[in-house]
Amino acid sequence: MTLKASAADLLRHLGALATLVVGAVHLEQYADFISDVPTIGVLFLLNGAGAGAIAIALATRRAPLGAVGGIALSAGALVSIAISMSDNGLFDYAEPTLRTAVVIAIAAEAAAILLLLAYLVTRRRPAPKRVSWAER
Repeated sequence: MTLKASAADLLRHLGALATLVVGAVHLEQYADFISDVPTIGVLFLLNGAGAGAIAIALATRRAPLGAVGGIALSAGALVSIAISMSDNGLFDYAEPTLRTAVVIAIAAEAAAILLLLAYLVTRRRPAPKRVSWAER
């Protein structure tokens, strides 16, 4: 038996890995100090759990749904970072600087979005059957 991965499979697996990195960074930050921050702590915990569930979906027949979820999770996290870097912050939490964990999260979120979008575009679908004029 030979293993031959398609471009879509590679993009799906890399997207799952990027999504796991997104979740891991959020869980690490939750354990480090964010758990004490009201509302934000819960959101970080949910992000980590969601990333794990999405990675599992990306490994199953539910991969297209998992890809949409991964894109949504990562886009939501990017928007949340941008809001938290503003003067008002997000739920009364303001991110003071672009710490290493924030930079890793931004890179992983951007990668997950791009990889999973590319997966959705390139995944194989059965070609529609062409009907000739004579068969109509």
